[in-house]
Amino acid sequence: MNDGFEADPTRLRQQAGRFDDLAGRVAEIHRTLGESLDSAGPCWGGDAVGQSFGAAHVAPADSTLTRLGSLTEQLGGVGTRFAATADTYTGTDEAAEVRLLATEPDA
Repeated sequence: MNDGFEADPTRLRQQAGRFDDLAGRVAEIHRTLGESLDSAGPCWGGDAVGQSFGAAHVAPADSTLTRLGSLTEQLGGVGTRFAATADTYTGTDEAAEVRLLATEPDA
């Protein structure tokens, strides 16, 4: 027989707040990395080897930097969804309790 499940909405809400801190850290890493890469410029040189290196690595590096930038918003979204899940769970649990008490008020 299944014993059901339980959740800890308070803890879920607390953990949701941690995602804002993580998002802030990722934003700072993204900013610092972007500034460092911009200041370095195409430091691999303009000779054949440097051009080959640039052709192979610039686009993937730019793509990675772009994805790192979007991670900030995504982490914030996870925290928001955690908090919303806690609210939904609490609301559903409270509504079920009200319905049960309405059917058996002396319980």
